[in-house]
Amino acid sequence: MTTERRTLRALLVRALTAVPVWLVAALTVNLVIGLVKDLGLGWDAHAYWSAWRGPMYDAAPNTLDAFLYSPAFAQLYWPLAQLPWPVACTIAVAAPATALAYLLRPLGLFWAVPLWTIGLAETLSGNIFWLLALVALWGLERPWLWAVPALTKVTPALGPVWFAARREWRQLGISVAATVLVVAVSFAISPGLWGQWFDFLRDNVGDSRQGLGSAGALPLLVRLPLAIAVVVWGALTNRRWALPVAMMLSTPVTSIACWVLLAAIPRLSTRASVPTDNRSPAPARASG
Repeated sequence: MTTERRTLRALLVRALTAVPVWLVAALTVNLVIGLVKDLGLGWDAHAYWSAWRGPMYDAAPNTLDAFLYSPAFAQLYWPLAQLPWPVACTIAVAAPATALAYLLRPLGLFWAVPLWTIGLAETLSGNIFWLLALVALWGLERPWLWAVPALTKVTPALGPVWFAARREWRQLGISVAATVLVVAVSFAISPGLWGQWFDFLRDNVGDSRQGLGSAGALPLLVRLPLAIAVVVWGALTNRRWALPVAMMLSTPVTSIACWVLLAAIPRLSTRASVPTDNRSPAPARASG
């Protein structure tokens, strides 16, 4: 086969592969337009912004302005909640848009543009999947970051599982200690809110299966063990990309925005292998 034919064939394969990606992007745009019309721009961020403007945990999951995260997240979000909503909304939308562009940049414009477009459900909602994607990217070197998923969506906090599988006890200790420290400080400030949050979680276990875009999704009780198995496999075989995949599988509410967790993979794939704890070296049988 001549060089020209090989080039032509490669371009054809690339174009055919791009067609379904762009199709999903177009469908996402159509869906998001409807969501913005029905719910308003930044519909998830509005729940965070309004959490301090009434009883924090009265709204049921999957209802408008339902706040699901820990009091620690509400306290960290408090400065943004003091801004007028249009200003807070602008920040809440710009942050995921910028983060997603950063995460996808290694792919180049040909792939980054349609994939960024597919992420519009995350961007325009103001949700925090983009933040968890950054934790997946940076959390193995900065284990304290795992306090973020632990105190928001809870079940995607799989970094400690990675550390335990690799016997990286120092990193495991830091991730747990950071979470405990944040909880302790937050509890000292607002002990009553923590009781309300635990009551909220207890009363609404299982209600998160009907989230936006989750029709037909497997229950969390099925997905969570699978996610743990994926992250343990990834840890033992040194496949860092398995971490965001496992986090996506373990999100309590499945939605079209969950894919944003996978946006960590391009930058994870360009990173060197994670150094293991010198006191307890973990196996690294393969790379990928």
